[in-house]
Amino acid sequence: MPVKIRSSSRLLFGRVVVLDEVEHWDTLVLPENRPRADDIVHVVASSDRIDLLAQSYYGDPVLWWVIAWANDLDVIPTDLKVNSEIRIPSLSFIDRKLFTQARIQR
Repeated sequence: MPVKIRSSSRLLFGRVVVLDEVEHWDTLVLPENRPRADDIVHVVASSDRIDLLAQSYYGDPVLWWVIAWANDLDVIPTDLKVNSEIRIPSLSFIDRKLFTQARIQR
């Protein structure tokens, strides 16, 4: 059965594989993660949650994974340390580079 994937989903970077007649998502292949000149630096406050940061910077809480990817965060939300600086990739990078690359690979 075809799955409709949201245009902001990290699943755009994966593919479906069939094992023993059951569909599974393969490992996601994300592009190189390096700082860019247009990144935003955010100082973490005690009230911050990664989904709320995504909502604030991108207008979409589903894009929390972009912030996690940019900062090599494994456990959400406990990896956010108060007063630490995290990178927020710019919205133009996400639109022009990150998701464009995923759509081309499909």
